Amino acid sequence: MKRLFLTAACLVLTAAAPPPMQGERLEAGATYFVLKMDGQENGRLWRVLRKTELNGRRVWDIVFHLKLVGREVRAHYVVDRASLLPIMMDGTRGRDRSDRNWERIRLRYDARRIWGTRESSSGSKRISVALNGPTWDGHLLGVMLAALPLAEGGRYTLPTWQYDGGKKQITAEVVGDIVASYDGKPAWLVEAGDDPSDRVRYEIARSPRAERGYKEDLHAPGCVRIWETSEAVLHVSRLERGR
Repeated sequence: MKRLFLTAACLVLTAAAPPPMQGERLEAGATYFVLKMDGQENGRLWRVLRKTELNGRRVWDIVFHLKLVGREVRAHYVVDRASLLPIMMDGTRGRDRSDRNWERIRLRYDARRIWGTRESSSGSKRISVALNGPTWDGHLLGVMLAALPLAEGGRYTLPTWQYDGGKKQITAEVVGDIVASYDGKPAWLVEAGDDPSDRVRYEIARSPRAERGYKEDLHAPGCVRIWETSEAVLHVSRLERGR
């Protein structure tokens, strides 16, 4: 059973101000995702959230391990436990320089800038980005959505930056809710993206608050990318067409 909300007249937060994150409510542990392209398994992602401290600061230690056909990515983030603002990131793609997509990324963040290096088989590049305010790492969008103060009709603005995508202004909107058939637990349906005409639909469990996965229309006949959590896996094969 699904319920869709009208959001034009009821906005919880204005787009001008970043929302107050509730990162402390996230649950530590491991999540396993399956990537499906039009019903066929195409990759797997393991994500682990662990509570720890860094120089006396309460943080989340987040590890990603992504396996796709012919490609493997590992990423390690440390973010503030309450706000989820990033502190550091280290990532790898490929096993050695002979791999076509080989990369090593090292980033550090503070309130005013992001700096680090991005090394590939073609050379090394320094990264230095000035910030004008709170900026989240766009690769953690699912985790960030789970930490938002989600509510019926809510609309939220998140300034983000990605080393492979630059700065983006992400808008997230609660468009409905769902009771998952496999466990009977309620979840929010949240559409998010930097383009109103091309947003991704996320499923965010209400309690404990966590990303269940997302569905992305790739704008080709029958072509939909779906990340699903397991266990249990969400049994869906296509994006809802009538949203």
